[in-house]
Amino acid sequence: MELKNTFDNGELRIFLPNRVDTSNATEVSTAIENVLAANPEPGTLVLDLLDTAYVSSVGLRIFLKMKQGHESFRIDNASVDVYDVLQMTGFTEIMDVRKAMRVVSIEGCPIIGEGFYGKVYRLNPDTIVKTYFRGNPVSDIERERRLAQKAFVLGIPTAISYDVVRIKEGGYGSVFELIDADSFKKRILEHPENLDKDIKAYCHLLDTIASTEVKGDDLPRSLDAAYTWIEEDAQDFDKATNAKIKALVDSIPDVPYMVHGDCHIKNIFFVGDDPVLIDMDTLSKGHRIFDLSPIFLTYLAYEMTQPGNSEAFLGIPFSLSEKLFYSTFDGLYPNKSEAEKKEIIDKVQFLGFLLLLWRVHHYEPENKARKDLCINEIRRLAKKLDTLAF
Repeated sequence: MELKNTFDNGELRIFLPNRVDTSNATEVSTAIENVLAANPEPGTLVLDLLDTAYVSSVGLRIFLKMKQGHESFRIDNASVDVYDVLQMTGFTEIMDVRKAMRVVSIEGCPIIGEGFYGKVYRLNPDTIVKTYFRGNPVSDIERERRLAQKAFVLGIPTAISYDVVRIKEGGYGSVFELIDADSFKKRILEHPENLDKDIKAYCHLLDTIASTEVKGDDLPRSLDAAYTWIEEDAQDFDKATNAKIKALVDSIPDVPYMVHGDCHIKNIFFVGDDPVLIDMDTLSKGHRIFDLSPIFLTYLAYEMTQPGNSEAFLGIPFSLSEKLFYSTFDGLYPNKSEAEKKEIIDKVQFLGFLLLLWRVHHYEPENKARKDLCINEIRRLAKKLDTLAF
C-alpha cells in the first residue's frame, strides 16, 4: 500500500484510505512508516482523513502511536462520525483533531470583489465567500482570520470570517456574513452622484487605519517587506542607485500604526454609508506610505503598461480610477498645496514601483514593458527625492 502525501514548509501530510480497520491496519501502519522514512524529522505530522469514512480501534492505536512519536502531531478533516468516535474515546483531549470542512460551490455565484490573492463571491443575500487562488494553505487562511479579529478589536471596520470551507471547484475559502452590503465598485457605477461622499468615507477609513496603533509583535513590519523588495530588485540597478534606494527606504518612519496593504475599492463594501474591509491577509504595521503605494499600483500603475486594466480588474473606466486616486489625496491632505501633494505622490509612486518590480520578478518575469517602466521610474524618482517621509 502506498499513501498519498505532501511535504510543505516542514509539514508532512499523509492521506489515509477510506477505512482503517483490522483488515488493513498493518498495511496502513507500514505505509505511514515508509512515508516517514522518506521524510525524516518533519516539523509537524498530519494524518489527513479527508477520504476516511471509518476508523476502528486498531486505527485509533495507529493515531496514538503517531502522537507518541511526534511532538507536533495533528489529525485533519475528520468526518462527523469519525470525530464523534475520537471525542468519545478522549482522543480529542490528548491530540489536535480538526473536523472536515463543509463544502460550498461557487458555480453561478457573482464575483463581487477581487484582490491580489483571491476573489470574493456572493453566495446568497446574507453571505459572501473569499476564495484563494495563489495556493494559500489553510494555515494562511486561519492567519488572515486572526489578523481580521485583531483589526476588529482595535476598531478597524472589518468583516469577521465565521467559517473556513472547502470550495467544490477547488481550493479553500473564508465565509463572511455581510447583510445588505454593496461593493464600493457597485456604488461608484450605480450612484455616481454620491462619489464625493463615498470618497470622503474612504479617506476616513484610510485615516482610521493609519492612526490605529499596534502594540507588540502581532503584526509584521512593513519596512521588513520593503527591505526584501530592494534586496531582490538590486539586480536591476548600479551600485550608486541601489545605495540611494536603500537610503530612501531607510528614511521611512518606523512607526507602529496599522497598514492594510491592499485597500482599494474591490476590498471595500458599504453597509449603509459605512465602509467595511473584507481582505486582511496583507495586514502589517508601519507608515501609511505602505497603504498608499499599493493603491497607486491598483488605480494607475498597472494601466501604464496594460491599457484596459482598470476595466478588466476594477470594473471601472480608467478616467474614474484616476479620479479615485487623486481625489483620495485631496481628501487625505485638504490643507496641503498642490505642490506638497505632488511631492507626497512622488514618494508614494517611488515605493509603489519598488513593490511592482518585486512582483514582476516573482509573478511575471517575462513582462519586459512593466519591468522597464519600474526601472526607469525608480531611477527618475531616486534622483529627485531626498526622503520618503511625509
